Order: sequence, then structure tokens, then C-alpha cells
Amino acid sequence: MSSADFRRSLIAQVEQTVQGLSLPAVTLAYVPEPRREQTGEVEFGVIGLADGSAGLYYAWLGETQRGMPARFSAAQLEGSAVLSLARGYAADSDAERSIGLAAINAITAWWWRQQRYVPPLAQDSFGVTLRAGDRVGFIGHFAPLIERVRAQGLPVVVIERKAQLLRAEDGLVVTDQPAALRECSVVIATAAMCLNDSLDEMLGWCPQAREISLIGPTAGFFPDLLFARGISCVGGVYVTDVQAMVAAMKAGQRWQAHAQRFHLRPEDYAPGNAYSP
Repeated sequence: MSSADFRRSLIAQVEQTVQGLSLPAVTLAYVPEPRREQTGEVEFGVIGLADGSAGLYYAWLGETQRGMPARFSAAQLEGSAVLSLARGYAADSDAERSIGLAAINAITAWWWRQQRYVPPLAQDSFGVTLRAGDRVGFIGHFAPLIERVRAQGLPVVVIERKAQLLRAEDGLVVTDQPAALRECSVVIATAAMCLNDSLDEMLGWCPQAREISLIGPTAGFFPDLLFARGISCVGGVYVTDVQAMVAAMKAGQRWQAHAQRFHLRPEDYAPGNAYSP
């Protein structure tokens, strides 16, 4: 399987799920320009629908998202058909995939509302159970979570593409070599892998992991395909007030009060949209 297969299959699931249904139009869009210096509050882009449903995408991938506000202006996106935007997730560029996945996330949130399904609130930050003797792998530099794991005395391996973050010290290795994940018993991964097309490649480096958690506001889509790949927990956000969220984002303020973090696991995911990939 490849990440391109994942993208095509996710679009197929969305199309199958909403076939014959009338989807709300896009009424709100926030597409920030990625900052060169990733400091302060992590940035996300947003696609919002007329009923209040919304989806996010990670907006700090870097140069591959450069110029997105000009290419995807709010005036251009607002009023458009959300399913057409969702099909952009099949594109070759990170920029188009970003808008496409945010649209898929918004459709998923809308569908859950139709089913009166509320994803279960996250009870912790990790989405995995840590045990004595674990070696914990991170795909992506989740600095606060990394320090919390290290505080438990567990060794940590972080896979990171940014050269300035690479280092090795007692109990911590930050490397750009994904083979280091082979010895990890649990893995916590960024949902940004679903944008930069590294999902299946990185999962292939985790043969020893008894649990893999994929987390981040980008992971707001139907989780079936992730579960089929062996991911044990999907952690995303469910937007409760998209207008207030976008206002906070534009002001450079924290927006988390306008969304609820959730964790989905195969055994308790039952929104009524059974799908066989």
C-alpha cells in the first residue's frame, strides 16, 4: 500500500458515505501563510460549513505550503462545494492536499452530526498506554509530550526532518533516520503524515509497536483506513464554534476552547457508517 492509495481510498469512502445526500456549502475558510520561524501557537487552516461543521489542516509543513492564501483565498473557497474541495486530497501537491483534507474533515464532522455521533473525549494526551520498559517513538517533534515521557524515565526516539532539531543525549535521540523506530514498543505520530504523503512509509518502520497513536487536529476524518493499517488510536478535534475558532486564530490567540479533543479506537468507534476499504 502507498500513501497515494490511502488518499484515493479516503476520498472513495467520503463519496460513498455522502452519496445522494445534500452537503452544506463552505461558508468560512482560513488559509494562513506558513511562518518561516515556527514559534508561538501552532497554526492550522480551516474549512467551515454552513451548519457549523469544520475541518482543519496542519499549516506548518513549510515551503510546500508557501503561497496558499493567494492560491486559495477565502473569497474563492467560500460558497464552493465541499465535496469538490475534498477531491483535491488526491492531488500531488501538499497545498492542494491540505485544503482537500480539511474539507474531508469538515464532511466527516457533518456526517457525525447527522448520525448524532459525538466522538469520545480524549482522556489523556498520548492515546497509548505506557509501561515500564517501553521505548517510545515519536514521529514529529511533540515537545511537551516528549518531556512528559522522559519524566517517566522512558527512553525516547524522535523522527524529525528539521536538521536544527537533531541531537542525541541521555534518554533521547532526535534523528532523521526512521529505522530508529524499529525498536520502539509504542509510537505517537503526527497526523501531518497524511499531508506530506509519508503515512505508509513511516508506519512500515514500526513493526515492533504494540500501539500506534496518530494525533493532531488534522486527524478529523473517518478513521477506518487508519485502523486497517494497524493504528490503535486516532486523536483529533471536534470543532464546537468555528467562527470563534477562526477569530482566535487570526488574532494569534489560543483556539482550543472552541473545540474538543477526541480519541477514537476501533473497539468503540460506532458512528453508523461501516466501511470496508
